[in-house]
Amino acid sequence: MTTAIFFSGPIGAGKTTLGRSVAGQIDAAFIDGDDHADQSRPWFASSRSTNRNIADAALSALQLRPAVVIAYPLRCTSYVYFRRRMTDAGHLPIFVTLRASAESILTVGRGREFGEDERARIFEMIAQGYADRPFSDLVVDTDAASFDQTVDMLLARLMPLLA
Repeated sequence: MTTAIFFSGPIGAGKTTLGRSVAGQIDAAFIDGDDHADQSRPWFASSRSTNRNIADAALSALQLRPAVVIAYPLRCTSYVYFRRRMTDAGHLPIFVTLRASAESILTVGRGREFGEDERARIFEMIAQGYADRPFSDLVVDTDAASFDQTVDMLLARLMPLLA
């Protein structure tokens, strides 16, 4: 069965970096959900069209590959939409929440610098529960091990769900 794997979590938790790596390891396509957002509008003003664009891209990718990994922070409404859209199209949706503390995300050695707005949004997203989604099939702490160890652990926990 073809699979859509959604990597969710707050800004800086590793959705894109880990998602690309995992996708490469399992011969999956990769979609950065931010590439499908209307950057000229705030997220809340464009979330419906962004979700539609991401789902359309995922469905197209699944015509060519056995899986697709999508990196995008999900709210409950997005989860419901993607679950239904993928299931109705005959694909297995898997939802992975990536979790890290704000202090860990903002550590200089983590490899990404954040502007003031992004820094504020990291704290806000963690407070809003983006690191603890109840609808997740997997929750992974991305600050508990090295990058390579986290990729290995993600793969080990994903493989039974993909079988």
